[in-house]
Amino acid sequence: ELTGVPFVNGGARDLSFDTSVLLGGKAGYFFERDLLGGNVGAELDVYHFEPDVGSQTVSFTGLVAGFNGDVRLRLQSADIEVTAVTMNLLYRFRLLSDARYPRGRLQPFVGVGGGAFIARMSTQTSPFDVNKDISDTDVRAGVQALGGVRFFLTRNIALFAEYKFVTTDDFSFDFKQSGTIMGFPVTETARDRASLTSHLFYGGIGFHW
Repeated sequence: ELTGVPFVNGGARDLSFDTSVLLGGKAGYFFERDLLGGNVGAELDVYHFEPDVGSQTVSFTGLVAGFNGDVRLRLQSADIEVTAVTMNLLYRFRLLSDARYPRGRLQPFVGVGGGAFIARMSTQTSPFDVNKDISDTDVRAGVQALGGVRFFLTRNIALFAEYKFVTTDDFSFDFKQSGTIMGFPVTETARDRASLTSHLFYGGIGFHW
């Protein structure tokens, strides 16, 4: 949703986002008590990714330059950074158990969680004679569901692969910048609203004690 009255006010569809590298870390604890052949645990999960939006033409419904309707609109590129600070409740299965790996050398797991998602959007003003960089940050709640598997190379070191589905409340980015259009002073005020829905695939190495 884009708001920049009197120039633009409405919603854009069919936006495409860049594929991003994900960086992060997690720390958790599994309870020793057996539950249906597995264990329950909890973890702190912190990660960062940057699903940037390239310059593109999208379907837009709403007000454009004083006229309402459905149009194809060219949007400027925007840099987006998202940092998540979340807690997950997990359940792990114990497979390939033996004396050396009593908790299972192969451990599929599933979980759900939620927390705070910190998003920063950076772009440029569009109608000015000389465009300027603008940015804003917002924090919203979000939830996630995850599943994956870890395989122990040694008793303390494991490789893991994980899939995570993430969805958040709507972020609101507010911009206000002064400039000139055809030499006349103008102040651009805009608000971009967007919810985050992402599919994350990643892997790494874990240390366990």
